[in-house]
Amino acid sequence: MEFTAIDFETAHGARWSICQVGIVKVKNGEIIDRYETLVRPPDNRYHSFNTTIHGITAEMTKNAPSFFQVWDEIKPFIEGQLIVAHNAGFDVGALEQTLELYDLDVPEFQYDCTYRITGAALDDVCYTYGWALNHHNALADAEACAKLYIECISEKELPIFEKNPFKKKKTNPPYRTQLSGDILKPDFENADPDSPFYRQKVVITGIFNTWERLELATIIKGLGAKINSNISGLTNIVLVGTDPGPTKLQKVSALNAGGKNIEILKEEELKEILAVLNHN
Repeated sequence: MEFTAIDFETAHGARWSICQVGIVKVKNGEIIDRYETLVRPPDNRYHSFNTTIHGITAEMTKNAPSFFQVWDEIKPFIEGQLIVAHNAGFDVGALEQTLELYDLDVPEFQYDCTYRITGAALDDVCYTYGWALNHHNALADAEACAKLYIECISEKELPIFEKNPFKKKKTNPPYRTQLSGDILKPDFENADPDSPFYRQKVVITGIFNTWERLELATIIKGLGAKINSNISGLTNIVLVGTDPGPTKLQKVSALNAGGKNIEILKEEELKEILAVLNHN
């Protein structure tokens, strides 16, 4: 079988912020080609959380090519191919969103997911097989994924995957952190009653390029909003970033269809509103 294993590392919460590409080409059960490159993400902006995961910094990519500039090198590995990734939803989403960002056509391809097949984390897989892994290096992860998929499509029975005892404990990135505690308590007394957010019940969903979630919630609370964590019939405004919670948006649609008037504000619209408020 012929396939291409891919892995992307990102600079921050948005999937289009690719900063490293790793590609491994397999034919007849053998690795025949490898490709890797650092990529300068838009504005070369990083979140410190992502850097702690993969070690890539803005200094390392300030002179790197953009994804647009390397796409012609990457495209032959993708177009018309079977693409394999570990947690393919993330990597395929990153590819499609980045191509959309640069107004590039998404080529046709099929894809499969080694995480879907095994249900095991990549470092657990490598620990079980005794494979060395420089985890969160895009090429290393792509190669590990390629080797795993070769095992998956062989006639051999997969082992019971052991937990890697040296695994780092996972933490939630700040742009995905569930809002709780004092941020949910409104401060109407110190807010401008003329603010468009004053006494409005506001829910935040998705990833924002401009702010971390708690930072955005703090700004909106300072304008008199009551921050909520869930959509309800009492919700007035929903702030929507990239990759928002689909169930939240479905609930908004259902409530509005039933006669509610919940306003949806996307990041660019919100930035314009805040710019006017700051100017005033």
